[in-house]
Amino acid sequence: MTAPQSPNLPPELALDQRPGLPEDLRFLLGDYPRLIWGDHPNFGPTTRFYLDRHAMFREAMTVMTRLTDEALDGAKPVGRWSNEFGRIAGFFLQQLHGHHQIEDMHYFPALLKLQPRLQRGFDILDRDHHAIHDALDRFQAGAVGALNALQAGPSDPKRPMAEVLEELRRMDRLMDRHLFDEEEIVIPIMLDAGEDSLGL
Repeated sequence: MTAPQSPNLPPELALDQRPGLPEDLRFLLGDYPRLIWGDHPNFGPTTRFYLDRHAMFREAMTVMTRLTDEALDGAKPVGRWSNEFGRIAGFFLQQLHGHHQIEDMHYFPALLKLQPRLQRGFDILDRDHHAIHDALDRFQAGAVGALNALQAGPSDPKRPMAEVLEELRRMDRLMDRHLFDEEEIVIPIMLDAGEDSLGL
C-alpha cells in the first residue's frame, strides 16, 4: 500500500517529516490540554480504551526492541528470542491493523462530523495510516525472514536480528509521531463533545 498524494497536504506534513501538528489543528488543546485529560468529567470508558490501545502499541514496540537488544548483546538465547519476538510481533501486527480499520471506518467519520474544522487533521491521519502500513509490511517481511533464517542456523545469527531491529526502530519513530498527533486531534474532540455524541 502506497501513501496517497493529496494536493491539500504538503510534503512537510508527511509522517516522517513533520515535527508535530500545525497550530491551526491544535485549537481544541487550549481548552483540553493533555495534562487534564484523565481528570475531565467527559473522560469515559471509550476515551480510556482508546488511549489504552495506544499505550499497548507503545509497550509492544518497547518490548520487541528490548528483546532484540538483549539477544544481540548475548543476554538472551537466539531460540528464546525467536519464540518471544515472534509471538509479540504477530500480536502487534494483528491488533494494529484491526485498530486502524476501526478508526478509519467508525471513529474518524464520527469525530469529523462533530468537528468539521479538523478535516485536514483527519486527512493527515489517513495518510499516516498508509505510511504506517507500508512500514508494517516491511517490518513483517523482515521479521519473517529473520525467523526463517534463524531456523536454518546461519553462521552469523545476529545479522538478521540486527536488520529487524533497524526496521523496528524506524517504525517506532513513525508510530511515536503518529500516536501523539492522533491523540491531540481525537481526545479533545471526545472531551469537548462527550462520548455519547460519537454514536458508536
